[in-house]
Amino acid sequence: MDNIALGPDGQANHALAIMRHETREGDLATDLHFLPGLDLHADPALGLTGRYNSPEGRILEMEAQTHGQGGWCGLHVRLPAEKLHHVGSIGFAARIAAPEVFVARACIRSGGPDGFSDCFFDKHLLFRPEEASHVDAIPVHYREPMPMEAAWRELIFFLPTSNFRLSFIDLRLFVV
Repeated sequence: MDNIALGPDGQANHALAIMRHETREGDLATDLHFLPGLDLHADPALGLTGRYNSPEGRILEMEAQTHGQGGWCGLHVRLPAEKLHHVGSIGFAARIAAPEVFVARACIRSGGPDGFSDCFFDKHLLFRPEEASHVDAIPVHYREPMPMEAAWRELIFFLPTSNFRLSFIDLRLFVV
């Protein structure tokens, strides 16, 4: 008998697996829908342009240009974990690289009828020319402002608001 119960991270990891196993490419834009559960959103004031590709075996490579001043650019991964009462931690493991060194932040965004709240991971992601591994987790019962119940959640990687090139070689989420 099949006794494996997929947790809330299963849907997110499935979307990432599709990106890893299919070849995709296209133009970057302010609001870009890669596939259900994976999107790029940027402040329209940035004037974001550029190209992305997802070669087989990798999640996503981006070469972005900005043509204005804006406040945010983020890669959003939907995480259907509305209730966290029986969860200890939410986290991710990533393999990343970029030709130029820069740091990025990640958070869990929880949404509700009055807006959203962001709970940031403690560690910054360090993108550098050499492939790097990054693992981080949030202990949900000991962190503010992580609500135990939310209408929706997503993992967001806040990317540079100036020209950048980067590669998410691999990415996995976990809810344990």
